[in-house]
Amino acid sequence: MKNVSGKGALAREAISKAAVDLFSRQGYTGTTMRDIAAEVGLLPGSLYAHIKNKEELLADIVEKGIADFLAIEEEVKRSNDPADVRIRRAVASHVKFVADDPERMLIVFHQWRYLSGKKRDRAVEMRHSYALMHSNLLQEGIDEGIFRSNIDVKVEVYFLLGALNWIPEWYRSEGKYSPNDIAKQVSETYILAMRKK
Repeated sequence: MKNVSGKGALAREAISKAAVDLFSRQGYTGTTMRDIAAEVGLLPGSLYAHIKNKEELLADIVEKGIADFLAIEEEVKRSNDPADVRIRRAVASHVKFVADDPERMLIVFHQWRYLSGKKRDRAVEMRHSYALMHSNLLQEGIDEGIFRSNIDVKVEVYFLLGALNWIPEWYRSEGKYSPNDIAKQVSETYILAMRKK
């Protein structure tokens, strides 16, 4: 149990961490506000002094998680390296974020669907922006003559993101492969499948 004392950013952060822990173990729908309050040592009614509702917590977790991935786009844009080199770098950054906090990433990748209205629209928009970055990278590789011209960019990007977003399901920090090992294997398999023969 995490004890929350006082108000403000520290209390909000403790509540968010508790929500990540509970959502990852019990799922969003299986977690109640009472569960979150108990985890941080508050009475259920006191929780509302810090947050509006459970969906607000989920939206914050999802948006902050996707924002980390969108920061990869800025890194990619600053580079003049060939597309295949930038793809490797983007994959390595993605895997690092996942390895740093797999429980949070499980929520970001799979539980965003429980958002509604504008919160859901925002998550979809951010996810689309990240997929578009990968589509643009792949198209640049085609234009540069690195990759085959008959590639279906949309399918290949969904293939890559599907593989990357499944990593927190099986990654273990004490496992055989480091994040760098995983990133290298994923990016090499992806690039090799599309490279001109």
